[in-house]
Amino acid sequence: MTHGQPDSVDIGRADEAASGPQQPEASVYQEQKVSWLELFFDLIFVVAFDQLAKRLGQSPDTVSLLNFGLLFVAVWWAWAGNATFAARYGNESRTYRWGTLAQLVSLGMIALTLRGDLTDTGPAFALAYGANRVIQTALYVAVARRGQDVAAFAGRMALAFGAAAALWLVSAAFPGGSAAQIGLWCAALLLDVLAPVVTRNHSRHALPHEGHLPERVGLLQIIALGAIVTEIVGGSRQQELNANNLIPALAAIVTAVALWRLYFDQARSLPLLGARVDRQVEAMLAWLYGHLPFTLAVVVLGVGLGHGLSAAGTAESAADQRLVGASLALALLTLAFLRWNSLRVTGRFFADRSLPALLLGVGLAVGLLFIDLDTQGTHLAVAALTTLLALTSATDPVTRRLGRLEETVLQRLEAGDQPESVADALDQPPAARTDGTSP
Repeated sequence: MTHGQPDSVDIGRADEAASGPQQPEASVYQEQKVSWLELFFDLIFVVAFDQLAKRLGQSPDTVSLLNFGLLFVAVWWAWAGNATFAARYGNESRTYRWGTLAQLVSLGMIALTLRGDLTDTGPAFALAYGANRVIQTALYVAVARRGQDVAAFAGRMALAFGAAAALWLVSAAFPGGSAAQIGLWCAALLLDVLAPVVTRNHSRHALPHEGHLPERVGLLQIIALGAIVTEIVGGSRQQELNANNLIPALAAIVTAVALWRLYFDQARSLPLLGARVDRQVEAMLAWLYGHLPFTLAVVVLGVGLGHGLSAAGTAESAADQRLVGASLALALLTLAFLRWNSLRVTGRFFADRSLPALLLGVGLAVGLLFIDLDTQGTHLAVAALTTLLALTSATDPVTRRLGRLEETVLQRLEAGDQPESVADALDQPPAARTDGTSP
């Protein structure tokens, strides 16, 4: 075992990153697995999500929701910066490893400041996050020095991240939670988030690895879904263990499992494959950015379900029901968007039944905002809805066809036969699967 990496794992693109710009036109495909260091990095977000969930659960009013959303976007983007860098330039280089270790320290400090009131922790959060952005900037500066082609994208990203880091550090001088400080945070995040979009035409030498990035993104969704179970257990501690409380808790766990199935039934690598073979960079960015509202919605859903259990039978249960309905609607809407995005990558029309089912589910989830149910009724309704949608997606022939298409393109890349487009691989049957299949 070397450098925090599992034994006998072929790390792809590390040599390419070290020797010069990647060539998307080449048909050579190499595997790139998630390293132990990346797994450790992602586990920090278990703490971050828990801190954010506790912050929201203490006072789920409008101001708290807005502050939660702002802090969540910042935390998610700190994760996305590391994940996309590793997927673009490899996860084995010494630069990446030392940079990630430094980011781990900054994220630990960020997590410490998430739960407190911004009037007290605002400056500390700004300094910790500014340090994280400085590290991210340094990583892109190091890459930009490798050559002119690489610098076209990495150099621009370094400029954007550096400017954002300066805004974060300057904001630490303002009173915590003040309008000036929050305004600087919003400007810095906007600069960060828009940088990959503005520079997308220069990213052909830095396309994320088609297997590595979906794996990292999937791991983060597992962490977010696990946060639902944490909130359920925490909420159940406030009540006696009887049927009236165990039934809604069981329904909430079923909801988490159904959402897991809904997400992982999708062809998650297809938009990245479209960027590689069809230059559909916009579809790839839409796929990545679409995970921000989904992850946020899952964490908020966990807060609503857990808080509903602890507040069962009280006046607060109505507010928890609205929180559950709104977050579930956002999660299902995002899943519908991700489904549509994968479908459009194929360039073909499919008689898909999962997409309209998800959109119908959004409408039913919104309906929870306008009907009066107790905690048990809310949890049972949500569990029934998500389970029906998961079964619809799992049995949809289009779901299986998209999965087979994704496998076909990946197999052709591994064989050194890159298709001219994703649609070009539609008519080629995939080889027999030798690895484990999805449940």
